[in-house]
Amino acid sequence: MHQVVFHFPFVGYPLFSFGAMLLLAFVVVVGWGRWRAPKIGLTWERFQDFCMLMLATGLAGARIVYMWQFSDQFPDKSPLGLFLAFFKIWDGGIVFYGSIFGGLLGFWLFRRKVLKPMGVNGWQLADAVAPMLAIGMAIGRIGCYLNGCCWGQVACPECQPMPLPPELGQFPLLAAHAKRQVTWPPDDDARLPQIHGLQTTVGFSIPSRDYVTRDPRSLVLAVEPGSAAEHAGLKPGDRVIELNGEPNRFLVEVTGSAKSLADAANRATEAGATVRTVERPGKIPALLIETDDPDVLAAVRGRLSAIGTGAVVAVHDRLYEFVRSGPLGEKRLDLVVERAGQRVPISFTPRTVTFFPTQVYETISMILVTLLLLAFQPFRRHDGQVIVVLMLCYSVHRFLNEAIRTEPTYSFGLTLSQWISVGIFLAAIVLELYLRRTQPKLPPGAIPLGYGAKSIPENPTPAAV
Repeated sequence: MHQVVFHFPFVGYPLFSFGAMLLLAFVVVVGWGRWRAPKIGLTWERFQDFCMLMLATGLAGARIVYMWQFSDQFPDKSPLGLFLAFFKIWDGGIVFYGSIFGGLLGFWLFRRKVLKPMGVNGWQLADAVAPMLAIGMAIGRIGCYLNGCCWGQVACPECQPMPLPPELGQFPLLAAHAKRQVTWPPDDDARLPQIHGLQTTVGFSIPSRDYVTRDPRSLVLAVEPGSAAEHAGLKPGDRVIELNGEPNRFLVEVTGSAKSLADAANRATEAGATVRTVERPGKIPALLIETDDPDVLAAVRGRLSAIGTGAVVAVHDRLYEFVRSGPLGEKRLDLVVERAGQRVPISFTPRTVTFFPTQVYETISMILVTLLLLAFQPFRRHDGQVIVVLMLCYSVHRFLNEAIRTEPTYSFGLTLSQWISVGIFLAAIVLELYLRRTQPKLPPGAIPLGYGAKSIPENPTPAAV
């Protein structure tokens, strides 16, 4: 899994794999349309306009559904706050089924403003783009896999994916979205963040901060059996003194009112510590006080004890902060631990237990569906039947794939995507019955759609829309 493809030279900005796969899917669809669109009387230029409109409305719908389903991640419910959060797609994500609803709106607008004046049959366009949608979904899920999101449930040893290797469902923990699941604010007994309540994000646990007095740097309490940390040689009792080539500094975190944070900043600065502000989940402001000197730490803790109620003070270290909110794309931990008075280097990539790689399942499924749609289109009975087959295939696949994913459930124990799958399956049946009554019957092999482009007459014959 590679969350970041590369960093752009000179500016240093990352190219994220998820965005790269979305771009690749868009390019493939537009490029394929150069051969398929002319078959239904739609110029390639107009098809590019169609793709741009579908991209915009699809992303908008996907983001809106995500913000609705996970509304707790957006505490600012003001119109301006929601408007600004809408554009921060990297902060949370998108939901694929939302793109369908947005895409339907875009399709309706394009049909009304472009297809009707050109005399192009909208159902023929739907059939032409159906295989493109399927291959686009296949490519998009590769982006999900590289990003380390949308994985399935834990696969027990008896049910691990076969014949796929178990390693296919193991993800680097530091780069995954797991660290976004940290509870906030941290309590005094909090240990390193947990993923699904099953394992720590680094392969080892640390004792409660209540047991730490002068030295709050992470002390290894236990190492997960079989983990990368164990294989690298990490042992209980090791004290982490360096992280990625830098000292594992002491951190004091303060949350509370603006007044208490300003008071804490002044007191920490007077004690000789470095102070910076950060933002926690829920847009909660926090103060991070950093030092390498145990005496300065003791002075800071003493001064902060007098700032009064309304402020929460938590003492930890740079490792804890790095694991919880480090930069996306980080996968490896290079530690130096103190063991029996000796410095011992430890390097490893923390990885998850084996999950069902549902992203890979969908990619394989959609490639097969793409081939099925291409093989079926010469035998369709009427225009619109190819898109109906896509709706049926994807709704069945998604319903089954959701059964092995970890998502919130609603009525009858079904997830939101499973309920939408049921709706799309029923809608496909209703649409097929409607099209059989309204669209002319086609002979086998009629209008193959996309097996080589043909020229478009300047005044195409109007078709039923």
